[in-house]
Amino acid sequence: MLTPTHVLEAPVVEGGAFVFTHAHDSGISVWMRGLTRVVDERPRRPRGVAAPLYGGTIRDLEPLRDFMADFVEHAVDGPAVALTRGRIRDVRPIVARTNSDALSSRMHFSYRAMSPLDTVGPWDGAAAELLLSRVRGLDYRHMGFFATGLPELPAGDAPDAMSAAVISREHAEGFAEYLQAPAGQVLHHLRPAQR
Repeated sequence: MLTPTHVLEAPVVEGGAFVFTHAHDSGISVWMRGLTRVVDERPRRPRGVAAPLYGGTIRDLEPLRDFMADFVEHAVDGPAVALTRGRIRDVRPIVARTNSDALSSRMHFSYRAMSPLDTVGPWDGAAAELLLSRVRGLDYRHMGFFATGLPELPAGDAPDAMSAAVISREHAEGFAEYLQAPAGQVLHHLRPAQR
């Protein structure tokens, strides 16, 4: 008996969406659909199979939080599909491309990076990577993201027929914890009093 596939389309404020699916198996498949905002990277020296870097805001955190929690709660241990570990070839990892490891960024945002993601099906190009960000100290309903190397899922196409990037069960557990946790406190530099 086949397990029904759960599908979530998470709209992006700047245009487009992410599509997530799972069938309570070994991972969550993820695609992008019509993302519009390409990040202007500095320095601009893409090499090899570097993929464009997309950025923006996932409009509503709650459906994604519920979707991830459902997967973690019901996922089975055995792999249902053969996964291939992604490789980052001739391009800096997403954390370096977004400068999210800088102290000035970490002071104001908390990050969760999944780099590289596993893949399923034929794969050509740079490894898929996803980085999520939340503003520290503020419980917004939305969440920032950077993504690169994700396959495009055209409107009207069935997700199950396409190659996909895959959030492994281990990554999904960390992702779910990140979505449930408080956003944290903003750290402030104390300046000496002016005389």
